Amino acid sequence: MALPFKKLKPFMTYLNEDEHIRLKKFSKQKKVTMAKVIREGILMRMATDSQYVSGFNDGISKAADVVKSNTASQIRFPSGQSFAELICDELFKQTMQESNDEATKGK
Repeated sequence: MALPFKKLKPFMTYLNEDEHIRLKKFSKQKKVTMAKVIREGILMRMATDSQYVSGFNDGISKAADVVKSNTASQIRFPSGQSFAELICDELFKQTMQESNDEATKGK
């Protein structure tokens, strides 16, 4: 029987001090290794039709709705665009694309 770690490839990443502390506390609280949390996060981020991606994008849409509904954001600039349009354009640039790439399907 092969040990599971023999199937894993080493990977190194850098975290700032705050991220490291938060990861360490989270993994201790959940009683899983920091490496497992990182692996799960990578897999979630790369997953096709991921709840992570759709949830993130829903958050962007809700933030845009809040901006659009605020009457103060309706002021218009000389370009003709409203403040809301400018902000929403920037928000939607942050939208994550669902990946259909073969590499993300585990092949």
